[in-house]
Amino acid sequence: MRKYLFVSSLALAAAAGSASAQEACASYVIQRGDSLRELALRVYGTEDYRSIYDANRDTIGKNPNVIRVGDTLQMPCVENATTTAADSGSEAERMAAEMAAELIRAAEERAEKAIAEAEARVAAAKEEARKASEDAVLAAKAAARQEIESARAEGAALIRKAGDGEQPAIRDRQILLITGGGYAPFTDENLPNRGLYTKLVETALLRAAPEQAYKIQFVNDWNSHLDLLMPTLAFDATFPWSRPDCDAAESLSESDRNRCETYNFSNPFYEVVDTFFAKEGSGYEATLTYADFAGTTICRPEGWTLSHMDAVGLYEPAIKLFRPVSPDECFYAVMDGRADIVAVEAHLAVEAIDRLGFEHQIIENPNLAAIKPLNVMTHVDNPDGEAILETLNQGLAIMQQSGEWRDIVSTALRHQMENG
Repeated sequence: MRKYLFVSSLALAAAAGSASAQEACASYVIQRGDSLRELALRVYGTEDYRSIYDANRDTIGKNPNVIRVGDTLQMPCVENATTTAADSGSEAERMAAEMAAELIRAAEERAEKAIAEAEARVAAAKEEARKASEDAVLAAKAAARQEIESARAEGAALIRKAGDGEQPAIRDRQILLITGGGYAPFTDENLPNRGLYTKLVETALLRAAPEQAYKIQFVNDWNSHLDLLMPTLAFDATFPWSRPDCDAAESLSESDRNRCETYNFSNPFYEVVDTFFAKEGSGYEATLTYADFAGTTICRPEGWTLSHMDAVGLYEPAIKLFRPVSPDECFYAVMDGRADIVAVEAHLAVEAIDRLGFEHQIIENPNLAAIKPLNVMTHVDNPDGEAILETLNQGLAIMQQSGEWRDIVSTALRHQMENG
């Protein structure tokens, strides 16, 4: 803050008296405009002119208020007058300093208060403008989303009406679906819309049967879906799971044959790349043939289908299988030597390798990948299972025809690339 100095007239008078004190004990020629009071103030620092008048009565005459220009007056050497002048000057200076300091403090306080109030008004104005701007943007986005959703719903209704197939029946109960987390970008409660695949399933239900009530629950113990929750019909459907090649059951592992016999599958909502990862420098990350995997330990998380491995001869005893519950455990196993190769889906692997800090240490083999579909499954004993799958298939077809499927996928993948 810029400071201003306020000086009182008393301080100026004190300074003038102090500067003229040397004229005591000397003669002085009266000038135009002089008065005894002013002379006393200049010489002795006091308006008491009696000492000057007493010393010059003969020259001045009977009236001290009348003095003549050109007359010479003697400034008496009055000790008391001098002392009084000095004391008066010192006291005047002290009072002037105190008054000036007080004026400065008061001015500073007023200025600080004014500045604080002005800054508060500016901040409030900025905040109000920012909030108004943000509110306007949010309102515009909400309106745009509502408009898009209305158009999507209208388009879905037209597609349903134009379809030749029977429209799905609305069940008088809530459909219960189950999925799990830790499978970015497809399913996880921390992902936007709880994951790409979750968004696809929800949208399919909405487009095919908008009045149908449903609920999607996350249970991260994936094995419990197939071992307990689906067989007991606690849930109507589970996702996402790959469908083994059920038309070639003789070539499937026992678990994959059991999946084919126990579950019905929707049309694929998405396809993933299932591939192999190995430690850099092991040779397995660059081999061109599955035969080079003979004798290795391959880690494949429990509950994941082995169909693509069975189809190329990667089953025991040609290889040794290690099947932990968590995909993360497979990557730790490769790093500490308990396994040679991890067989998992590429999206999940990239996310896990980055999150675990194994970049440039565990490498994908780009030569031996397989494309696999991801489906919704219902248990064969569920009386509503086939109807639920039909509803999902119709919703998927509507999304693909309208372009909504592509929009959902591209938005989710873009978020995954930007945020890791």
